[in-house]
Amino acid sequence: MSIQQRDHDTAVTWIEGEISNMIRDLGKPNASSAATSCITLAYMLRVINDGEHRHYRARIDQIYASFNASNKQGAAA
Repeated sequence: MSIQQRDHDTAVTWIEGEISNMIRDLGKPNASSAATSCITLAYMLRVINDGEHRHYRARIDQIYASFNASNKQGAAA
């Protein structure tokens, strides 16, 4: 395995872990800050590419959209 692939795999594992932590902390202030920061850092270090950067950012947006939708449904019930 090349160093570049190892670094990529490490970054993806880190990002996935932070997204999991974010999901556990949804509803708390700044729940997405660590996940967003590690995605940005991995992108700035060129460990993930443009497509992966967009994918992870969209994933966070979708998680929040689902969370907000479920909260609105719960409040309406």
